[in-house]
Amino acid sequence: MLKFMRKYATGYLVKAMFGLIIIVFVFWGVGSFRERDRIVAEVGPYKVSIMEYQEEYNRTMNMYRMIYKDRLDENMLRELKVKEKAMNDIVDKYILLIKAGELGISVSNSEFREHLESIEMFKRDGKFSEMAYKEILKRNGLDPKRFEQSEKNAILNTKMINLIRDSGALMSEGNLWNSYVKEKGRINLGYTEVDPASYRTKVTVGDQEVADTYEKEKNIRRGDNIYKLKYILFDEKSSVKDDVAYLELLKSKDLEAYGKQKGLQVADLGSMKEGDLLKRLKNLKADEWLKGMKKGEISLPVRADAKSYIFQVVDIEEGKPIDRTLAMKEIKDRLINEKAKNFAKNVAQELINKKTVDSKKDTGFVPRTTLAIPKIGQIPKDDLGILSLSKEFPIYNKPVEIDGIFYVFHFKEEKLPDKDQWEKDKESYKRYALSKSQSDFLKSFMEGLRKKEKVKIEWKEIS
Repeated sequence: MLKFMRKYATGYLVKAMFGLIIIVFVFWGVGSFRERDRIVAEVGPYKVSIMEYQEEYNRTMNMYRMIYKDRLDENMLRELKVKEKAMNDIVDKYILLIKAGELGISVSNSEFREHLESIEMFKRDGKFSEMAYKEILKRNGLDPKRFEQSEKNAILNTKMINLIRDSGALMSEGNLWNSYVKEKGRINLGYTEVDPASYRTKVTVGDQEVADTYEKEKNIRRGDNIYKLKYILFDEKSSVKDDVAYLELLKSKDLEAYGKQKGLQVADLGSMKEGDLLKRLKNLKADEWLKGMKKGEISLPVRADAKSYIFQVVDIEEGKPIDRTLAMKEIKDRLINEKAKNFAKNVAQELINKKTVDSKKDTGFVPRTTLAIPKIGQIPKDDLGILSLSKEFPIYNKPVEIDGIFYVFHFKEEKLPDKDQWEKDKESYKRYALSKSQSDFLKSFMEGLRKKEKVKIEWKEIS
């Protein structure tokens, strides 16, 4: 593979990407033009400053704002993991530079000159202007040497990405057919159920174990807190935007007065148990923002269906301790369930180890790309490998837990795609498979490089 990458380090793959690098001042590396003191990460010999990280973070945030617009709220930001993505992008870029150095791949002066002359902002009368180039850099406070190095780094990253993708796109006819089978084929899996409920009578939980557990948990075993909430509703007709209102409410802490002043609707939910409140506000994901809020505190804007809500905790009544006898009963039942579940998992694993998988139950033919099995349920993401079982590898190597029951899966039979249909689909599928193979290979390749390279991230330094 390395020979392939060296051979094609220049040429059409790289030139095709040069035209995509246009807005150079927002590309990676611009942040290195300024003095930075605080180091937040190290990737091999490269150091990442807080300013470089902040620029990458802002760039990532701007991208998500363009995609999600008004739907981008605190909950979505947590799901998108913007901080981690920004840092991972920086780490990947430096890792690619290190790998390029190992392979002896670089950006020649002629390549860089071709790239520079293709940038419209440096052109006058349709041609590259040295005077315009220097003037624009000077106007933006950019040192020419540092700017050129940052642009070469960006080009080198693009070159490496394309070379890695192309290295992973070499698929034989046999591999192509196997990929088509996985996409279009169907599989029938035999399975054995191991239900933990059947093993409750086989485990024991002593009174002392229950008592010890109660002592550890008694301070947290309380009934639901009772909350009293009020909220302001915002929509497109509101006199003020929710983010502005939030900042102003942090100062005043008076929802009623603020609503009256701005002509906004203030609603009172009254007193509700925490469990009931979470059910009522399920579509607003109250479980993510309510817990931890104290009396008088204001929530961040909660957005849903073109509307927005800002909540205030008017009062909280802490839940009372649960009756000891009732708590002990609940603890004993929980411990029995936990032990029965562990017992059942071990039974299932023993069946796999002994290859005792002969079962009359089967799934019927399901697509090898399915995410759920009829009458059983959703396949856990980490266990989709059951759909790749074959005559050569007939038994899945571990029990699969679905809705509290353990399953031992084994290959029973398969239906291959129709050969005539394959001949019709071959060319279009080949284009699709190559594209997918490139993306998958790039992802896998980068994961491998990250594991090999020395990367140190100081998350505490990132505020």
